[in-house]
Amino acid sequence: MIEQQVARRIREIRKSKDLTLERLGEKAGISRGMLSRLENNQCSPPIATLSKIAQALEVPIGVFFQEDHPAASQRFAITRRDQRVQAVRHGAQIGFTYWAFNKARNLHLIEAFIIRHPAVKKVPKMLFDHPGEEFLLVLSGSVEFVIGREIIRLDAGDAIHFDPSVAHRVQNRGKTHAECLVVVAGEKSYARPAGSGMEAK
Repeated sequence: MIEQQVARRIREIRKSKDLTLERLGEKAGISRGMLSRLENNQCSPPIATLSKIAQALEVPIGVFFQEDHPAASQRFAITRRDQRVQAVRHGAQIGFTYWAFNKARNLHLIEAFIIRHPAVKKVPKMLFDHPGEEFLLVLSGSVEFVIGREIIRLDAGDAIHFDPSVAHRVQNRGKTHAECLVVVAGEKSYARPAGSGMEAK
């Protein structure tokens, strides 16, 4: 299961850097209890949380989806349709599914995902924030994009480029699922301090 792999990779990288859960939590702005649940595969992190952990560990997000650290240099990576790595958030009210793409080994500034947002009756309350830049393109369906106190409707073909350090979320208010292409751009050092998730008022 990809979720077990992500949990294992977070734990392996943390230990390889001689970081305790408390210290990693301080660097990432995430509680020790949450990190423990993630490492024990008791919950699955959204992209924003993975981005914070990656920044704190000074690694690209894509390394969590790799079985081993690749040693050879690589200038490009192709992902065929049937090769996308799928991860599902279980036990969460948002319950979205996302797919990661293969990553060029020596290129680390951006990470791309396709995220499927199911139709939900209850509007989620949690907002997320993380360092870097983010770009979202709606592939199908329509979503409401919440950033700070603004709510923006985005339909298929619409895109938004934004500062993800401002608390935000994407919510599907339609009757069918929506799919979005999300590109997250971080800093080369992956070491910029991250904020923490918050709830909308």
